[in-house]
Amino acid sequence: MQLIEKLSWDAPDEEKSNAKIQLKKINDKDLHFLVQPLTQGHWDGAAEVIVSLGYPRVQTILPGLLEWIQDLNWPGAMVIADFLKTIGSPLIPFIRDVLQQHSDDDIWIGWIFSQIINEWSTEYITQLKEELILISQRRDNDIEASRLLLNHRILSKQEILAKLEEKKNNTELELHVLIEQYPNVDCENLNREFCDLIFKPNLSKDFYERNAEQFSFCNKTSYLRVYLDDIDSFVEEVSYFA
Repeated sequence: MQLIEKLSWDAPDEEKSNAKIQLKKINDKDLHFLVQPLTQGHWDGAAEVIVSLGYPRVQTILPGLLEWIQDLNWPGAMVIADFLKTIGSPLIPFIRDVLQQHSDDDIWIGWIFSQIINEWSTEYITQLKEELILISQRRDNDIEASRLLLNHRILSKQEILAKLEEKKNNTELELHVLIEQYPNVDCENLNREFCDLIFKPNLSKDFYERNAEQFSFCNKTSYLRVYLDDIDSFVEEVSYFA
């Protein structure tokens, strides 16, 4: 742990470089100490050490490395993500576990898509077929999953378009029902009134609390409209797929 302490952002460069060299000799049983150690000020240096160790040395800490990219704003996260995408097949069981056991963590799964899965070959994507199909049936990250299923020809163009048509119909119905429930809510005016009070914390908080239900309606309808636009854009993309 003394060597890891020397990975701090504010440690002298020579001391930090020497620590990285020494840590390449770390025992396998101690590798977990390198996964987001001590404070965030040590994470960049720890990530560089992990990458220098390479695969298969880091096999035992792969789950922890995946957790590291739950937030790409964390120090070292991009370095770890770039490293993980090169590992390939040995990483698949751990990604499958995240997709199955943490399906409600849409942001984490989104990072896994954008930083790892989207870069993979058909050989690897096919091994995640069941998980990708399940995600494609949900609402979050579904278009990204559908795009992979299409591009790697796991599902046909016709199957994807049929799914998108069903999603669009269901979403339009949901939006219609929601608007019927709150026919008199003017979202533009609501947001305008709130913005007028934004620099008056006590008043803005009271206004938001009094209109919480209306704000929830406006946020939901805005989300659904954006989602419908995303579906339409993807339908157009699919229509050009050979």
